[in-house]
Amino acid sequence: MSPAALAAWLARQGFPGTDGCGENGETPLMRAAHRGHVIALDALLARGCAADTVDDDGNTALWFACLQGESAAILRLIEAGAKINHTNDDEYTCLMQAAASGQVETMRLLLAVGARTDLVAPDGRSALDMAAERGRQLLATAARLASPASAATD
Repeated sequence: MSPAALAAWLARQGFPGTDGCGENGETPLMRAAHRGHVIALDALLARGCAADTVDDDGNTALWFACLQGESAAILRLIEAGAKINHTNDDEYTCLMQAAASGQVETMRLLLAVGARTDLVAPDGRSALDMAAERGRQLLATAARLASPASAATD
């Protein structure tokens, strides 16, 4: 991405430059990660934006990339020094967030690059516990949708 194209992207996002912050301490790198805009993310990393900067909730660009599920962004951020097992202010890791959201591919990727499964949230649940809980919720919803009583009300 050319400097002019990056400047235009930043302006469209409401950032005055690569060092600006938005609402809740969001950085341009976090915004690019959250939107899955890998070209902007690469340009920001090339211009020295730190991969491990945190917002007001302790989330990093990697957290936002995992919300998006954009594997290329996740890998680029990890290569740039993002900490895979960073915990945000709620003491949740990216793996926990992916598990709680049912993002299986993101979980696979994080596990493949070394995410720890032994870390636990304040409520004592691990990412694997969260994934199992999400799976049970999905199965219960599917069972309700497949029940004859549900079909009769449609």
